Amino acid sequence: MTWSVSFLVPQLKAEEFADAFTDVALSVSHFEDTGDDPTQWRVEALFEAEPDRTELTVRIASIAALPGENNPSIDIVQLAETDWVAATLSSFVPMHIGRFWVHGSHDKDTAPSGSVPLTVDAATAFGTGEHATTHGCLLALDGLAKRDNFRRTVAQSGRTPIIDVGCGTGILAMAAARCWPANVLASDIDAEAVRVARGMVGANGLAARITVMQADAITERHLMAEAPYAVITANILARPLCRMAGGLSAALAPQGRIVLSGLLNSQVSMVRSAYQSCGLSLEKVIPIAEWATLVVKR
Repeated sequence: MTWSVSFLVPQLKAEEFADAFTDVALSVSHFEDTGDDPTQWRVEALFEAEPDRTELTVRIASIAALPGENNPSIDIVQLAETDWVAATLSSFVPMHIGRFWVHGSHDKDTAPSGSVPLTVDAATAFGTGEHATTHGCLLALDGLAKRDNFRRTVAQSGRTPIIDVGCGTGILAMAAARCWPANVLASDIDAEAVRVARGMVGANGLAARITVMQADAITERHLMAEAPYAVITANILARPLCRMAGGLSAALAPQGRIVLSGLLNSQVSMVRSAYQSCGLSLEKVIPIAEWATLVVKR
């Protein structure tokens, strides 16, 4: 049997809390909670045997111990045996997002006429199109692809004019490759995401045009070697996007666009200011629920 441990924490500390369990859990994830407070994220860890509540409390307290702040309440639940592969496939409903038809491999023959199919199976990496941030990025790419003048910008921007930073499953890299007949670079700091993305790229028949590699930041030598980029996508989180503003801006081609997401509507001003300080201007905001996607340009 499998046991689930979950608790709510502030969004900005969710990754830190999740990291505290990577050495003892089968898997750990952190994601937006469905409750009323969008600043609270849920951390969930799966264990092979029933975990010790005292040990869990100690691990959490080592991070959460702030003056006047209570430790998160821990929920421990024994999970019923489930065929997770079958359950995930059955719950992943195809989505029409702009020109894209995002679907699992089990629905490969369902694409409506005139749509652009993207096969993306649920995996151990972020990005299937279901989350509002991925949805917003796909709409942003669709909008850019409709512009004839921007097609020329992509065509004139070197041998690899597109990069997806923090690619997860590679869905945005694949979408960009479907929009423009160009080579694409996809990078992620996580080795598992790189493995998943390479598999997805191959399943979509795009391995000849999309290179997936592990990298910590856009400023790494092998990423900057392909700059400048006409299109940069980065669906991460607000504060990392702010820290990366200088590197992403330096890598952007004249007339290029950066698609930014992973931020809440309340964080738009902060992210916009970071990129404006690097000489870029806000072209478009795509709000979906409490999330926002930004398109910025030089």
